[in-house]
Amino acid sequence: MRKINKFFTILALVLILTSIGLSVVRAERSVGPKAYVFYFEGRIINEGLASAVLSALSRAESDNALLVLILDTPGGELAATEKIIRAFLNSKVPIIGFVYPKGAAAWSAGTLILISCHIAAMAPGTMIGAAQPITYGAEGFQPLNYSKIINPIVEMAETVSRERGRNQTAARLFVQRNLTLNDEEALKSNVIDLVAENLGDLLMKVDGMEVKVAGEVVKINTKGFTIEKYEWSISDILSNALADPLLANLLLMLGFYILLLSLITGHYPIAAVGLLLFILGLMGLGFSINTISTLLIIVGVVLVVIEMVTPGFGIIGTTGIIMLALGFLLLPIYLPQTWFVGPEFFFRFIVAGIIIVVAGSAFFAFALYKIIKAKKAKPVIWSIIGAKGKALDDLGPGKEGFVMVEGEYWMAFSDEEIKAGEEIVVVEKVGPKLKVKKVSRK
Repeated sequence: MRKINKFFTILALVLILTSIGLSVVRAERSVGPKAYVFYFEGRIINEGLASAVLSALSRAESDNALLVLILDTPGGELAATEKIIRAFLNSKVPIIGFVYPKGAAAWSAGTLILISCHIAAMAPGTMIGAAQPITYGAEGFQPLNYSKIINPIVEMAETVSRERGRNQTAARLFVQRNLTLNDEEALKSNVIDLVAENLGDLLMKVDGMEVKVAGEVVKINTKGFTIEKYEWSISDILSNALADPLLANLLLMLGFYILLLSLITGHYPIAAVGLLLFILGLMGLGFSINTISTLLIIVGVVLVVIEMVTPGFGIIGTTGIIMLALGFLLLPIYLPQTWFVGPEFFFRFIVAGIIIVVAGSAFFAFALYKIIKAKKAKPVIWSIIGAKGKALDDLGPGKEGFVMVEGEYWMAFSDEEIKAGEEIVVVEKVGPKLKVKKVSRK
């Protein structure tokens, strides 16, 4: 009996020591003493921003530093969002998502990025959610309910929430029902981990927290941390600017108009500039032009060209310009399958896009009208024959000199002697020279 008791005593000691050892090993790794802070600053999530986020993550991993995302975004492109989430799920360092400052929101794609972070936090008075894609048509703004589009997004949201130990039901409702939550509701619903007043308060509250990173538990120790703001590189800035859908549409429109005007006016060198702008626009948009808008643009160009070679400026040219304008207006400013933004931003974006296209089309129509009018105007033939002037030099057989005719200097010659200062009349133009004679005195 004593041996049995001794055995269980030793076994208990072994288990206690093992558990203590495991807990020590479990919290052995930590990050620091630096935190990189990446500010979204209201930017839309696109390929450019995703590239910058991944660069910030790479730098944090190189320095074994904490990465903090200050989220304030209307949402953005789904492909870019998936790229960010995939990188976060395979991150080697802890990532904190913080919706800040007060009044900010991480809508749609921003919500998915927030819940994919190891620690999710919000400032008081901030909002998340509204992640259901929307489309715009004849009936106005409508929620997008195509299962082929919605189901993969729902699956991604639930998978990320399950991986981070968060509320999967809320994640699903963000996409299916446009659920929105404020900071208090998100905390109660286990969507976020904490609420913090500011960045300093956030770092203080996460101090000592443990998160699972790349299969191991990492302890966050923020005491004595240095905070460094991630500065965008030139490459980040350019790629983000070109990926902006409004700028991309503007570049595409300007490039097309410059190409067309270069062909109309015969100034072919500027076509290179138009081609460059057009290519940059296509790079940034990342989608194909739909069939109807393409046909409108092609037919519109053909009609304008026909107008150029026919007399008058009438129905053909006017119709061509209208078709061009409609073609650009009908260009798909976004695709529901790839863009994942909140309704408020979407409305502002549509309005801004229409204003840009209408203004550009109006300017192009005016410029085209002036060009066609100038090309078809009858040339004004000015004849200098018979014009009177004054001899500035002595003229005569074999003696040339300058004369002043209607305010212009001309080289002239004459078959008769003419003294400087005498009045002359032009009788013939021979190449660049004038043949003159004296004004007869009656």
